[in-house]
Amino acid sequence: RGSIAACSSSTRGVFGGGYAPGFSNVIDYITIATTGNTTDFGDLTVARYGLAACSSSTRGVFGGGAAAITNTIDYITIATTANATDFGDLTVARFYLAACSNGHGGLS
Repeated sequence: RGSIAACSSSTRGVFGGGYAPGFSNVIDYITIATTGNTTDFGDLTVARYGLAACSSSTRGVFGGGAAAITNTIDYITIATTANATDFGDLTVARFYLAACSNGHGGLS
């Protein structure tokens, strides 16, 4: 898949959306401390590519993207596997955007 978004906790990396060769709503994850292939996590609420993601140590957020350019924001709880839940909307529909967070891995 191309044009995916990724986020993580200290133990799990999560990848969502993309184009492969159609628009994807798939969310996959890896366990960072092990080797191996991705495992199915669940689905985004809307299939799209060119979305952005950010995370805290517990929650991942996926926003924007295109299949039709969307303002959708979804969230997941990184420690559990399940479909994404609607978080709200961006003020403007957009794709190929960026995201950031204040998650810092427990540093003080």
